[in-house]
Amino acid sequence: MKNKSNFVAPLFEGPLDIIGDVHGEIDVLEKLLSDLGYDANGDSAEGRRLVFLGDLIDRGPDSPAVVDKVIELVKNGKAQCLMGNHELNILLERPLPGNGWLMQPNHFEKTMEFHSKNVDPYKIEQYHEFFSSLPLALENNSLRLAHACWHSPSVSQLRLDMNSGLSIIELFRKYEIESRQKMYSNGLTNKVEQENIKHSVSLYDPEWSASVLPAHAEAEIYSQNINPIRVLTTGPVNIAKQPFFAMGHWRMADRARWWDRYNEDIPVIIGHFWRRFDKDATRISGVFGKDVFEGIESHDWMGNKQNVYCVDYSVGQLHKERQLGTSSQDEFHGKLAALRYPEWEVHHDDGTIIRIV
Repeated sequence: MKNKSNFVAPLFEGPLDIIGDVHGEIDVLEKLLSDLGYDANGDSAEGRRLVFLGDLIDRGPDSPAVVDKVIELVKNGKAQCLMGNHELNILLERPLPGNGWLMQPNHFEKTMEFHSKNVDPYKIEQYHEFFSSLPLALENNSLRLAHACWHSPSVSQLRLDMNSGLSIIELFRKYEIESRQKMYSNGLTNKVEQENIKHSVSLYDPEWSASVLPAHAEAEIYSQNINPIRVLTTGPVNIAKQPFFAMGHWRMADRARWWDRYNEDIPVIIGHFWRRFDKDATRISGVFGKDVFEGIESHDWMGNKQNVYCVDYSVGQLHKERQLGTSSQDEFHGKLAALRYPEWEVHHDDGTIIRIV
């Protein structure tokens, strides 16, 4: 009999502290946990428990320490953790800026951009097993959590997929194959190839005065939006009004404000989207395409029903700020934050507390 995968899992009941993307910032995490009243073992005198929204890793100074801590908390029933796109990239064996500490540990060099500590080689398999075990969505009767997006059709499909016996990566590959087959059957693959021939060099030239290539844009949407794993971990995309250069090539689709189409009553908490701590803060890196928070204040709820909240306050940019010589943690624009439920308070690592109801 096939094993049942845990792509959609029950969320803890009771009081929670929901923590946004940590990105290897172990010292910042430890301080925030202490401020929230957790001891070194992750125990709360108030009986609270932790939920991590994914992207524990990459960019920051000590991803292994963050993963070690969260593994222990989850193992002891004191925390839950979602899969973020950074954990997914590790499982997909995609070397990307910042993840060399685990993808290429024998050749990893500390650069000016990324200062993460090397991983103990004996822990690599453990980390892969832990990332593979992480759900893509958590929910109870009053709250829904995902790394980047709650899309009910995708969640429903993943519930069905839990009986398939497929691992998260096997399922991801299945959806990738299906999207390629659809693009081939409707002639889109051929159109993309024609655009590649015409713009083969320019697509990888950051100095190119790019315009939207229709077939490439449609292909990006196919690849992203029909794969429920991609939708929950990075969110859906739309055709971009203006292409942008990221990860070595021009992108023709950018992030969608999916919360404007979320019309269900249950609140959703997400990370992923690099929110500003205050409206004047500098966002140094991490935004692909348009700013999805344009017109939204720093601690506002989002969406038609004002019941979607992003608790990622760009702690992933701290490594850049350190390069620029920011003198102290108090001066950093990037923050780590936790949403305290049911109090509806956002606690930042500098001690700032914002009530959001």
